[in-house]
Amino acid sequence: MTSVTDVNQLNQGLSDMSLNSGRSNCWEAMSKGYITGDGSRRNWATWSESATNKNSGLGENVGKLDDTNDEDGDGSGSEDGLVSDDYDSDDSQKSHDSRKKNPWLAELFKTLDGLTASEIVEPARQWHCPACRDGPGSIYWFKGMKAFVTHVKTKGTRRPKLHRDLAEILDEELCRRGAVMVPTGETYGQWKGLDKEFEDCEILWPPMVIVMNTQLEQDQTGKWIGIGPQELLEYFESYEAMRARSSFGPEGHLGMSVLIFDTSAVGYLNAERLNNHFNRQGLDRNAWNHQPNLFTPDGKRQLYGFLATQQDLNIFNQHSPGKLKLKYELASYQEKVVKELKKMSKDSQELLWYKKKIAKQERSFKALEDAFGLLSQKLRKHEEENKIVRQRSHMYHEQNKEEMDAQEKFFKDQLKVIQVARDAQKKQIGKSCAVADANLRKEKAENNMKPETKEMEEEREKMMILHEKEMAEMKNKHAKEKAEMAEKFNTKLDQLKNSTSSES
Repeated sequence: MTSVTDVNQLNQGLSDMSLNSGRSNCWEAMSKGYITGDGSRRNWATWSESATNKNSGLGENVGKLDDTNDEDGDGSGSEDGLVSDDYDSDDSQKSHDSRKKNPWLAELFKTLDGLTASEIVEPARQWHCPACRDGPGSIYWFKGMKAFVTHVKTKGTRRPKLHRDLAEILDEELCRRGAVMVPTGETYGQWKGLDKEFEDCEILWPPMVIVMNTQLEQDQTGKWIGIGPQELLEYFESYEAMRARSSFGPEGHLGMSVLIFDTSAVGYLNAERLNNHFNRQGLDRNAWNHQPNLFTPDGKRQLYGFLATQQDLNIFNQHSPGKLKLKYELASYQEKVVKELKKMSKDSQELLWYKKKIAKQERSFKALEDAFGLLSQKLRKHEEENKIVRQRSHMYHEQNKEEMDAQEKFFKDQLKVIQVARDAQKKQIGKSCAVADANLRKEKAENNMKPETKEMEEEREKMMILHEKEMAEMKNKHAKEKAEMAEKFNTKLDQLKNSTSSES
């Protein structure tokens, strides 16, 4: 960037100068020339001579103004000179470019043409007004384009028409150059975003990358041969191109190949990554179009690459007949890439959500499986214990059944013995009764023959009472024994039932 002259250095010594002093004291130093916006010095005589050649009327006025100043010895000019406008032209009917060539303003706009928009509006850059030439304003510098434009638009005492024309031309030039100056105090809370019309663009579909300089050598027939599709895919295998093709003409391989990527947002991103890789190495379209180096220092052919455009594919297909032409279409970048990437991002988030959900379900299933295994183990153990209990219960049942059968048999045998003993006793008692009856009848008969004595009757009554008492005691004894045996049998039976139910 051109160095900018310091305002303090350019205006050094102005405090010692007086506008009432003579021209020899005040303007003698400035008669050698003036300093432009980029800091270079120009000769006033050269500018005046150019202005005289192109506009003699303006030159005469300038000469008269200089003569008047010389005669008066007043560097500021007369009061009439300050308020009058010694500039007159019909530039309003001319084009912008022709108005820029005005001899008064040509040097300023020549300086502007050599600067970029950012350099023009640079706050530290210093400017002087060409419309104030040959006057006090020619030595004054304005820091920043804003201060300079403000001066041009508000100057009303020295060549006001020239200042107004300069303001119009300067506004148009700054607008065309994109050098927009933001007014002070109006920047807070004011921004301009991106234009919607540039949000979308047309892209080739499927995504493709052109690879140049893929010729190798000429064969025996004089036709060119070059890189094959598989070899080209292997060179760029990390970018996952789907297929590759090369362009052929009457002379063979044309040195132009294309990598075709998948018809998806990922395929486009891979193509864009490859294009950016070529850009970073300085092997992009611009490098190919401007003096490319076809060979590396070690003698290998240097490949160049860039994203394919419709014009590239028209060149690629110019020697391909009919069905052999490379098929493509123009598609919306927003539709094919942006929306697809948004959908992929949404699907990815949903996939992560489902993965987390599945992982949570798997953890739940694992916990349930562990609990089920533990319960199954406990159930198997319980079943084994129940099986053992059933086996033991069955064994105890068999044992108890045998014991009960044995006791039942024993009790039946006992009852039978008791029954037999009782029957025998009954028979004996019957026999005794029969003998006693016989004896009694005999005694009665004898008594009939012989009167009974009182003592004999008492003896017989005692014997009858004793016999009845013995019979009652025997009955009570048999009933008591039978009740005791039944009670023992019932008690044993209850014990067996209780033991069987507790074991089951």
